[in-house]
Amino acid sequence: MGMCPICNGLNSLQLTCDICQKEQIDYGRVMDYYGKYEAYMPIDLNKMNNGIANDERDELCPHYIICSQCGKTSVYLVKEQ
Repeated sequence: MGMCPICNGLNSLQLTCDICQKEQIDYGRVMDYYGKYEAYMPIDLNKMNNGIANDERDELCPHYIICSQCGKTSVYLVKEQ
């Protein structure tokens, strides 16, 4: 298991929306939104059940991204270190 540089504050995401070219905001790990206690579960266990193919094997941390202008939502996969 790797360490996400975004979750651990080493880097920040600076992404622009492919629709309106405005800044996208990182709302954190996708798994934190699944249920009441999901944020406290082991990350690898959550990755096995999140429906994102190969994120555990490829050491990717899925982040929930929303455009600040048009509201487009997406998942951005951050490479863990």
